[in-house]
Amino acid sequence: MSAVPQSIAATGKWLHREFVAARPVFIFFLVAFLLQFLIIKLAVAQFSIPITAFSKAVVGALFAAKAVLIIDETHIGHVLERYRKIVAVAVKTLLYGFGTLLLGYLERFLEALHRARSFDGAVRQMIDQANIYRFFAWVLGVTLIFAIYFVWSEINERMGEGAVWSLFFDKP
Repeated sequence: MSAVPQSIAATGKWLHREFVAARPVFIFFLVAFLLQFLIIKLAVAQFSIPITAFSKAVVGALFAAKAVLIIDETHIGHVLERYRKIVAVAVKTLLYGFGTLLLGYLERFLEALHRARSFDGAVRQMIDQANIYRFFAWVLGVTLIFAIYFVWSEINERMGEGAVWSLFFDKP
């Protein structure tokens, strides 16, 4: 009987460690995604296109924070440590930019499939309702956010943990 409470306690400790590790990265992506959605909202305000910015920013920030932490533990993350930092930043940025593009198309396809209830209908709906400029602006914005994060992370790693934060936010 005591195995169940121990496994619940172990799961709780694991979740707490994961949350603590992801919190600063999550906050960075949350603020960045909210700013991006605000810019998009302001840009398309004249067209009255509703955007549920906050919920998308929170979910996107959660996924981005976890994905960024995971890639550093993968084989490609370890291989990139041997290259110049500009190469590591460029490769990670391109990977996440391409992933953002794929996930964006997948999201739009699944929404269209839910409405159309057929594969052909979903493809036709995606083509008919495509706002390719807004979509690519969104992908470019997310890619730039990842680039800023990776650059910040590499500088922070080189200067020492917390040095970049101290540089910008501590009193002179």
